[in-house]
Amino acid sequence: MARKEKEYKRLTRPRRSFGLASSAAHSLWLGKDHVLSLEHSNFREEYKRFYFRDIQAIITRKTVKGKVYNMVLGGFAAIFISVLFLYAAKNPAHYKHLDQQILAGMIPGLPLLALLINWLRGPTCVCHLRTAVHTEALPSMNRLRIARKAINLLKPRIEEAQGALSREELEGNAAEMFRAAAAVSVVAPR
Repeated sequence: MARKEKEYKRLTRPRRSFGLASSAAHSLWLGKDHVLSLEHSNFREEYKRFYFRDIQAIITRKTVKGKVYNMVLGGFAAIFISVLFLYAAKNPAHYKHLDQQILAGMIPGLPLLALLINWLRGPTCVCHLRTAVHTEALPSMNRLRIARKAINLLKPRIEEAQGALSREELEGNAAEMFRAAAAVSVVAPR
């Protein structure tokens, strides 16, 4: 008996995004002729299908969100370590036993562990998928490494569906766009 081929391949793992009143998990799936974006919250699922022939661009922009997280976690760890050393210097009798030293080391260890995990996951990014109709955010592609991996899987399929442009065509299109932009003059109201 022949084994049934899976219809979808997961591109990204579910990533949580938090709003004011709710949270949702976002993931991206690869179909035969399209990409499927899935948003799942407690009481609903929303699917958006993007056919390879309709995709105009996948835009990825690096953000500083990961660096901010690293600074905040590093700050918490530094505060906990300095408070711990100040307390240990004033009360050395409290840290004679190994179990007390281990417990005291766990307090700054938690933000240090979170800092290490965030650093190992790599730089953060924002990713959007653009079609002729609209631009859709892809929250599941929130790390540069994940976005590059997914784009490398999508690029050959998009080129197969749309055809690839030669370097001369790209340069000609860019030159034409610059001429059109230079021809348009915008006058600001006073």
